[in-house]
Amino acid sequence: MNRSLIAYALAILSLGLEAPPGWAVGAPRPLQLIATIALPHVHGRIDHLSVDVLGQRLFISALGNHTVEVVDLRTDRWLRSLPGVKEPQGEYYAARLNKLFTADGLGGDVRVYRGSDVQLLGTVKLALGPDAEAYDRVTRMLYVGYGGGAAGKRYGEVGLINAVTDRHVGDIRTCAHPGTILVGQPGRTLFITVPKTHQISQIDARTGRIVSTWLSKAGSPVSLALDRRDDRLFVGMRNPATIEVFDSRTHRFIVSLPSVGLMDGLFYDALHHRIYASGGQGYVAVYRQWSANRYTEIATVPTGANARTSLWVRQLDRYYVAVPASVGRGARILVFQPSP
Repeated sequence: MNRSLIAYALAILSLGLEAPPGWAVGAPRPLQLIATIALPHVHGRIDHLSVDVLGQRLFISALGNHTVEVVDLRTDRWLRSLPGVKEPQGEYYAARLNKLFTADGLGGDVRVYRGSDVQLLGTVKLALGPDAEAYDRVTRMLYVGYGGGAAGKRYGEVGLINAVTDRHVGDIRTCAHPGTILVGQPGRTLFITVPKTHQISQIDARTGRIVSTWLSKAGSPVSLALDRRDDRLFVGMRNPATIEVFDSRTHRFIVSLPSVGLMDGLFYDALHHRIYASGGQGYVAVYRQWSANRYTEIATVPTGANARTSLWVRQLDRYYVAVPASVGRGARILVFQPSP
């Protein structure tokens, strides 16, 4: 059991308090490893992931391998590699459009694949640095962060791509390269981070304008997650490794939680009222949400060295963590199922 959970249990017992609802001393780990999927011949860093829920496929940006890897989630087996990508960093599968969008940082574009057979349909040219992606199902707009120092620019950009026509239709300028992009209310709001300047911004999706910007309390914001019911925005930080919680409407700071180093994956699990944070220190930090303003770290779940990126899939009730190859051990995807 995690040290913080033990301490919390002892405090409850010593004070004669009743444990909060849903919590039990000695409960099983909140994430149970149920499968390990080998990624053959994959070397180097692994970046972001996306999922085809209906087709039960996982798409993986194998950045250091210069490929996109495809995994069958029905059989928990590797299916194939998509070559020809210089530096895959972001994936998004748009089910209704039957398209997979891959952000190629070094290629300076977004590659568009037909979803059914993952055949390349074309590319959308941007500039160097395409990385994080987000998709708004209402506007059918794909948002891609790029630019900044990677493109030799003093500013960054969020590219707007019409996902139906695969056309670059505009940009939202940021003060440096965007870190991550999150759709808030579809058709209305977006949130982005700018790690270099410690900024978090809210964008009006209808006008494409930044309407509010505020600073993190400490560290570089690199990841975002959202509790839509309670209007809580979770911001993952590096240096120091923390999660900061804000009111997503007023941007009021709520609380700061110590977290995993080299974080690159942050997700809110509304079903189990938990937060999952994956990082390069080799574990997933799991937090329990007791209320909109109260959070406790309840476990650290081992993964592997440099296992920075992950994906929570609500529809499948699964949490996937990408582990790069290391000495004597191949690259793999760890499949976790939350415990009640």
